[in-house]
Amino acid sequence: MTPGLIALLAGIFVVPLLLLWTGHRLRRRPPRWRGSFWGAVAGHVVAIIVGSLAGMIPPEEWGAGDVWRGFLGLWSFLVFPVLGAFFGWLRGAR
Repeated sequence: MTPGLIALLAGIFVVPLLLLWTGHRLRRRPPRWRGSFWGAVAGHVVAIIVGSLAGMIPPEEWGAGDVWRGFLGLWSFLVFPVLGAFFGWLRGAR
């Protein structure tokens, strides 16, 4: 298994489970926790859209050095929710 495939599977299965756990009793959590949760949800939704669009690129157009398609198609499912959680955590501090 390649690292990109591991990141894709973690983004598809682990991230929603963590969001489910994090969202439990969300109203009782501090503002940073809520901001982090909603930022991760937004990042996951964006990753689903971007990753799906990148996955629809025909294989004939792929190249050996096509880094952006690999990032958007595989790594975005894991990276975007983490970035969204970070920015939500910063926003929740206000």
